[in-house]
Amino acid sequence: MSLRQQNMLGWILVGLGGLIYLAFRPTTLLMFHVAEGMGLMPLIAQWRSWMTIWQPAEFWVYSLPGGLWAAAYILLAYGLLSRQSTLLRLTVASSIPMTGIVSELLQGGHCLPGVFDWADLLCYATPLVVLYIYVIIKNLNIWQVSLTASTVSN
Repeated sequence: MSLRQQNMLGWILVGLGGLIYLAFRPTTLLMFHVAEGMGLMPLIAQWRSWMTIWQPAEFWVYSLPGGLWAAAYILLAYGLLSRQSTLLRLTVASSIPMTGIVSELLQGGHCLPGVFDWADLLCYATPLVVLYIYVIIKNLNIWQVSLTASTVSN
């Protein structure tokens, strides 16, 4: 995937998570007050009215947007740092999903306010696992090519 495609996918994931959030989350959330102040509530109200025909499961409304945003952050951060070392790219790209994972675990241990949710944990962890698998496979291929080239030259 090219850097441009990676960035485009990242922004699509941000948008999808946002549309789900705007369509189904309670309007008492702070973001709706901000939207009201910006004059966007009529547009949001229209979007919400169109979406009333669909009653998604709680996972879609409460867990999936966080996972989409975690995946988007990984794509955008990893791409933005494309000229940096793999370690720096992994560290920065992992920061937001790891924050979500730690937050869920601390909620589960009653050390942080909130409700522990396995679905949230899964949504934060999945894009992070995919990133690590991608990096491992990519680095294995580099190592194999390097090993093959050195073996051929001997």
